[in-house]
Amino acid sequence: MTSSTRFALRTFVVAVLLILPAGFFDISCSRPPEQQFLTQFFRAARGRDNTTVGRMSAVNIDPREQGAVEDFSIETIGPETRTPLTFKALFEAEDKAKQEERAFLDTKIAYQTANIKAIEEVLKIEQTNPVPKYTPAQQKTMDEWNKWREGIAAHAKATAGATAAIKRATGVAEASLTQPGQPALDAKTFEGETIRKDVTVKASFKTPQGQTSEKTLVITIERVAGGGREGRPIITNITGL
Repeated sequence: MTSSTRFALRTFVVAVLLILPAGFFDISCSRPPEQQFLTQFFRAARGRDNTTVGRMSAVNIDPREQGAVEDFSIETIGPETRTPLTFKALFEAEDKAKQEERAFLDTKIAYQTANIKAIEEVLKIEQTNPVPKYTPAQQKTMDEWNKWREGIAAHAKATAGATAAIKRATGVAEASLTQPGQPALDAKTFEGETIRKDVTVKASFKTPQGQTSEKTLVITIERVAGGGREGRPIITNITGL
């Protein structure tokens, strides 16, 4: 290769380097956003920063009881899956449970009003005698009253269960979409989607006793989007601890 040819080649290489975008050189060493996110989470968990952990995750790793991730590397990042999300059916179920409970209570009050003297009589016997003894008529009243008691408890349990189901289902959406300057989540009218991915990491794990081992963790990260809003990521599950 002549000197003039080498000079021309060097000039060409320099020219190519000058026109390449600045970010080109960072591609090989760039890190996925999951790296920074998980680094912050594991650091907060190690330091028992429960405020930060609570904002980032529905799962906690308590260093005093479970141990801590000292270091990690991402093995794989799974594809995103998108699932439609609405809470309409849950609120309808809660409304139905409340209506049925209200209707039952109205019927119970009507029965109680019509039989108040007999009910008070058997309740007094029940409260003042360790082993109550009733006449046949009193026993009939007591049996009927116990059915009403059981019905009240069953309806109250159904209503509480429906309300708890809403709280469980909306937890991730609340955490994902609750951000400074943004309106609160209106779960009754919300229509959107859950965006989920699994991230597999190789972690250096330190037990509370100080022993170190390598663990493979699969971390599920979800976020909620809808109504023109993009939620922040929330860790919803960690397997392999």
